[in-house]
Amino acid sequence: MKTLIVGVTFGVALTGFSPGVLAGCSTGRVNEPALTTLLRDNTVCVPMQWQELHRSDGKLVDYKRGPADKIDPSEVVGTWRVTGSNRGAFVTHDYGGGHVYTYSVYNNGDGTHSFCSANPEIKATIKLGGGAC
Repeated sequence: MKTLIVGVTFGVALTGFSPGVLAGCSTGRVNEPALTTLLRDNTVCVPMQWQELHRSDGKLVDYKRGPADKIDPSEVVGTWRVTGSNRGAFVTHDYGGGHVYTYSVYNNGDGTHSFCSANPEIKATIKLGGGAC
């Protein structure tokens, strides 16, 4: 199960996405310090794929059904950090074992954000205050 969770990340979860899930990464880039504020203690939600809580201590948590669930509890799957400035910020997710993914983030203006890298971008919503999507 843990191998599966690590394998299903921003970078490899792209296969099978419909065009409606992908968004353009051309305007509305979120820079520092707004990017840290956007992610810290909030959950990034990709419908029908995963939900990752970005804890303020730098831990990246697969939220699953929540920390108290006896069948599928939340678990730490890696770390996250924001680098850059107000001219160009990036978020990096490190799942260990060489699975490191870096993205610029764009506000799509419709309640969603796009995580963009060399691969097709990933459209997500941000659940403020953390928790399940």
